[in-house]
Amino acid sequence: MQTIFLLDIDCFFASVEMALHPELRGKPLCIGGKRGSRGIVACPNYEARAYGVKTAMPLRTAERLLPPDAVFMPGSHRVYGEYSERVMEMLYDFTPDIEQVSIDEAYMDVTGCLHFWNHDPETMAMAMKERIWKKCGLRVSVGIASNKVCAKIAAGVQKPDGLVIVPHGGEQEFLAPLPVEAIPGIGIKTTPKLHALGIRTVADILMRASDGLPVPGGWLGRYLHAVASGRDTHVMQYGRVEKSISRDTTFGRDSSDRSFLESTLYYLTERCCKTLRRRNMEASTVTAKVRFSDFTTVQKQMTLVAPSSDEREIFSAVRRLLTMLHPPGRTVRLVGTKVSRLSPAGNSQIDMLKGEKADQLNKRLDALREKFGYKSVQWGITHALGKEYQSDTDGYRLHSPVYEM
Repeated sequence: MQTIFLLDIDCFFASVEMALHPELRGKPLCIGGKRGSRGIVACPNYEARAYGVKTAMPLRTAERLLPPDAVFMPGSHRVYGEYSERVMEMLYDFTPDIEQVSIDEAYMDVTGCLHFWNHDPETMAMAMKERIWKKCGLRVSVGIASNKVCAKIAAGVQKPDGLVIVPHGGEQEFLAPLPVEAIPGIGIKTTPKLHALGIRTVADILMRASDGLPVPGGWLGRYLHAVASGRDTHVMQYGRVEKSISRDTTFGRDSSDRSFLESTLYYLTERCCKTLRRRNMEASTVTAKVRFSDFTTVQKQMTLVAPSSDEREIFSAVRRLLTMLHPPGRTVRLVGTKVSRLSPAGNSQIDMLKGEKADQLNKRLDALREKFGYKSVQWGITHALGKEYQSDTDGYRLHSPVYEM
């Protein structure tokens, strides 16, 4: 039988900042923006969560809940990406069978490597946790089970710095008393519907089914029954490919200035395309998003003639979409862009006909910025953003950057 680990880095963004700045330990910390800025909390540490602060909560709401000594930081996607890569590389010292599912989470099939640890998964997990702490200063929680769903649920039971093992054959006993919302995929919309059917714990799923009482039908019913029975048909997906990359930002003050909106969207497009090129990927679909001052949110997407990682090509589509989404004069709170339908770069016949000039130029620009800083080489459309945003070597500090997972 398989042995699956789910490793979850606890409060990842906040934990990285505390590793870099030990003086922050013990203080409530919110990553997402500076004190007084608009936007949402990207990651609160456990000290902040003790005051009721949650991920995706407005920053200003978090400020009202937290004491005056709480720390607010905008965060750095580049730094978090580097830490994520360091942790994931360490995992390959324990098993080659890894499925990274987000920037701070990975499944590991350790079945074929347990003999190196005297067939003891706990010893293996403790060694892994200790190495990550010593090398990166990050605490991780690990769930161990015979399948992915049980391992993921187990990883969340004793956070932070947890280690929970579900014995083979003990899946039903472990899951039975847990609330039904502990099952991955059961969120705020589905939970009330299950409660209305009398399903509040995982045990209720099997009990009601055996008694002939109403249970959800279709794929949801099949999924719930499989999980409650301790079974899981999800297989490991090695070399998992991201489905999309997105960036958006909430403005410090609402704006109706079309040139400012376009400049910000161009910068966000640059960030998406830099990530595409780093992963040697191209995108076929582009989406633009606009949120107005009344919080109405609209978005449209467009399919490119050919897959691309060139910000000029992709922004051409973004600009057309913005024209369709934004009536002149209407004030905007947030803009964003997303690239999706990703594929390996240079695989299409059209790619072979496009030539390498644009690709070579972009890679040279990326290399120059990596060495000398973002503003060392800059397109004119983004230059004016210096009046609105502060910058560092990695680029402009937006008010509430979104980190892709």
